[in-house]
Amino acid sequence: MEENNSSYKLPRLFGKYYLLELINVGGMAEVFKAKMFGVEGFEKIVAIKRILPEVAEDAEFIKMFVDEAKIAVKLQHPNVVQIFELGKIEDSYFIAMELINGKDLKTIRKRLKRVDLLMPVEQSAYIISQVCDGLDYAHRKTDEKMNPLNIVHRDISPQNMIVSYEGTVKLIDFGIAKAKSKSTKTQVGMLKGKFSYMSPEQVSGQPIDRRSDIFSLGVVFFEMLTGKRLFLGKNDVETLEKIRKAEVLPPSVFNSAVPPELDRIVLKALAKDREDRYQWASEFSEDLKKFSYSSGKSFSRQDMMNFMSEFFADELEEETAKLEEYHKIKKPAEMPLREASQAVRSDAPSREEEGSAIHTTSSSPKKLVLIFAAVLIVLGFAIALLVVMGGSKKDAASLIVDSNERKTIVVLDENTMYQKRCETPCVMEGLLAGQHEISFSKAGFVDVKESIFLSKGDKLEKFVKMYRIGEQKTMITVKSDPDGAVLYINDKKVQAATPTIVNDIPVGLDIVVRVEKHGYFPYEENIGKVPANMNKEVSVILKPMKNAPAQKSKKSETSSSKSVMESGEPAYLTINSMPWANIYIDGKLIGATPISKHKLPAGSYKIQFKNPKSKIDKTIPVELKSGETKRLIEKFD
Repeated sequence: MEENNSSYKLPRLFGKYYLLELINVGGMAEVFKAKMFGVEGFEKIVAIKRILPEVAEDAEFIKMFVDEAKIAVKLQHPNVVQIFELGKIEDSYFIAMELINGKDLKTIRKRLKRVDLLMPVEQSAYIISQVCDGLDYAHRKTDEKMNPLNIVHRDISPQNMIVSYEGTVKLIDFGIAKAKSKSTKTQVGMLKGKFSYMSPEQVSGQPIDRRSDIFSLGVVFFEMLTGKRLFLGKNDVETLEKIRKAEVLPPSVFNSAVPPELDRIVLKALAKDREDRYQWASEFSEDLKKFSYSSGKSFSRQDMMNFMSEFFADELEEETAKLEEYHKIKKPAEMPLREASQAVRSDAPSREEEGSAIHTTSSSPKKLVLIFAAVLIVLGFAIALLVVMGGSKKDAASLIVDSNERKTIVVLDENTMYQKRCETPCVMEGLLAGQHEISFSKAGFVDVKESIFLSKGDKLEKFVKMYRIGEQKTMITVKSDPDGAVLYINDKKVQAATPTIVNDIPVGLDIVVRVEKHGYFPYEENIGKVPANMNKEVSVILKPMKNAPAQKSKKSETSSSKSVMESGEPAYLTINSMPWANIYIDGKLIGATPISKHKLPAGSYKIQFKNPKSKIDKTIPVELKSGETKRLIEKFD
């Protein structure tokens, strides 16, 4: 089996581009942050989407990749990521596209969930209306003769919506879009995209149109408003069945802040029968804008920019510093000749006309001389490298890798200049003797990392068994000072009090330990993933509460109610604000927003928001009940 040579030592030249940083790696392609150099000192930071070597020989995928660029290059709209060029360099197909400095919606939602917050309804409505505008533009796009292209995105999901730090919302990745002009037809019945966001007609294998995208966008909107997954079963089959039924409760059932008008909008977008849905994304967008206007809770790009700059302040600072450094990089003295790279035009001929959407340019005699000289230099360097390495071919080792799960991703010596990558079953050849780090990963399975040692000329066979997340069980020991505390693992109460051993800890999942005892402040810690065959020990010293009242006798307790001190259940307070503010509880500084699940005994408190720079000084009374989790979100104009 052929080895994978997809690794890159960065930064490095790639045609007229200078690859700076690996942004993301998917199942089919990898995305780099790169700098483009042009004439007269022209420079631009762009994103390069490059097909992975292991799929570069897949003719069907290459056609789909080319189709993506031929469709996307036609789209020029403020809410759609712009495609600049499709090309082929060093036998690698790539797309150069607009770089969006920001976060995708999935990342934003994860950050909100981490601090136990829901995005305000007006902000959610704004994001979806912006996506609607870009989607409607694509749906209505025509060719030069005003013939509709009938573009359908087919993969509307949080990962494909990006919010920039400047507050703009962009729709990305028309990688599996379907248009009449596509040279590769998507077969009816073939499922592509992310299951949970598909429409009923899509999962049933029926022909789809623009209204399928509207349903998918409705799913995203529902999840933004409720913080809950709409169609998510125990497995793919159950998920698909839920989508087919399309039984949806109003979002207000899960979030009381959602008004009836938004319920109506969401349920119309999620109608099972496509004839009952919005027929165009523009209708969806118009209703959202009317809601924002009538509710008096308008949201703007400036508001979005403020949110992003405050909520991702550390990331913004880091990425801004990186971009500043990247802008300082000058064009290398010798840029290699560009191979078979040409921009895709919206009027580019079809494969049927010319056989390919990618063209090579003829070389002048001067260019041929330069190419010949470059080849000689490269050959000389390669020979010198072989001499330096001092190894004959027989000294190189090889590794035959397999697993019980096909297409497990194998990475050898990750983040080094010798990194290699492949999918099981596969062979890695030409390996240096010595110790190597190897990792195995696959979605839904526990990652495996090991060290192996190769001798000269070795031909080592390596097999690894992959376990599904939660399939294996391990254990932890929890001790507390004082003893006798109530223990919770991932919010599930453990029968035995501390100290105790818990034997059914799932491998591959983050484990949250919470310890509570009457008269002491509760303690909670995310101890991360616990490896198999390991007894991890967690020791906790509980902090006593000042002036804790004496525990009442059992006679005074009733089955219907207990005080915080009797039951050991604290209250939790989550606080956020726009812009940020320092938070004082009864005059004591707690920290700056956002503050997640701050634990307090039940009672009355005065919550003070202070930000001298923004002239914010507001106090709000709050009443907390035993076991209650309360959210306090303030927006200061």
